Amino acid sequence: MHGIKTDVLIIGGGVAGLYLAHCCEQKKIPYCLLDHQTTLGAKWRIAGGGMGNMTNRTVNADHYVSHSPKQAKKLLQSLFKTWKTEQVLAFLQDFGMDWEEREFGQIFCRRPVKNLINALIGRLNPNNLFCGEKIQSLYYEPTQNSGQYTAKTAQAEFTAQKLVLATGSASYPQAGATEFGLRTAKKWGHTVFPFRPALVPFILPEHSPLLGLEGISLPVRIKTDCGDTEKSDPCGIRSLLFTHTGISGPASLVMSCFWEKGTALRINFLPEEDLLQTMHLQENGKKLIKNLISSLMPDRLAHALLPKDLLNRKTAELSKKDRLRLAEALQDFRCIPKSTDNFKKAEACLGGICIDEISPNLESLLRTNLYFAGECLDITGLLGGYNIHFALACAARIAARLSS
Repeated sequence: MHGIKTDVLIIGGGVAGLYLAHCCEQKKIPYCLLDHQTTLGAKWRIAGGGMGNMTNRTVNADHYVSHSPKQAKKLLQSLFKTWKTEQVLAFLQDFGMDWEEREFGQIFCRRPVKNLINALIGRLNPNNLFCGEKIQSLYYEPTQNSGQYTAKTAQAEFTAQKLVLATGSASYPQAGATEFGLRTAKKWGHTVFPFRPALVPFILPEHSPLLGLEGISLPVRIKTDCGDTEKSDPCGIRSLLFTHTGISGPASLVMSCFWEKGTALRINFLPEEDLLQTMHLQENGKKLIKNLISSLMPDRLAHALLPKDLLNRKTAELSKKDRLRLAEALQDFRCIPKSTDNFKKAEACLGGICIDEISPNLESLLRTNLYFAGECLDITGLLGGYNIHFALACAARIAARLSS
């Protein structure tokens, strides 16, 4: 076993770790990047369907969730003052990556994001990259001046004055995701919130009328039914997709970030329709309810949602009570999911290291020269490039701190 000394030890070769290494390279800060995977950026390579949803035109604190919402908002506002959408676009331009803007302000690469990752790795000193190195022990030793961090693998012993944990979350274990960062932070006294799947489909109970509709997709508006803490997608209307086990698509993925087990989702399947007004229109008075509703949404969904006693009634025959019941069935449908899907289907995670114990420079308030970046923190972005943007912003902030 040989010893390797450096100023900064970065653990994790994902978005935050690789970009921080790039910043260190530019600022001539001695560093080593250590990752247990043989391929760097494994999870980043499949982000956005392989095209890397890198950022969003509407990056702000409203598109993130945390167990410490006030502190998260404060930290995010600070990060985004200096790291805006334009900084990500400049980063892409620097590497010759063309980009395109899609719905809801999402910005994707025009070529597979693996091209960006490979180009980024190509600018790093290969002697500073250690892949396939599984950490056997990681500890801190106080010294007369400040202290040092030591990470031991089967091949080497790495020591550094500063340690950055950019270890990601538990989502996509098939891409090498682990809870290493969470375990390490907890060992050193940090409060942590267990990871749970986010940006993930919902599984519905066996009796749900929404089962058997797989393949149907339509725009909806969803909110949680949590009393005073009701939450909804800040982007409003998004697409919902029915699967053989429940619901997926962008609308479902976003709501998985807000949902608490045992609570209901309230779905408006006709978010751009004033259904009560439509039923009052004279030209619709003689139409059977099933025909009227089938003109507004897919037949199979209409049949699943409509009260069976109203199917063959004419619109004009309905009482006010029946019209309200019909509108509620279609525009305020309540369902209680059985669960979310598992980590293998999750694009991100809720939970992580409590940010109440993190400085604005992303340094631990409990241990000197220990920094955290990206998904291991208890801040989760909603669908739309927000998580990659956050990881890049964390790396940029830490790099600025290390060079000051």
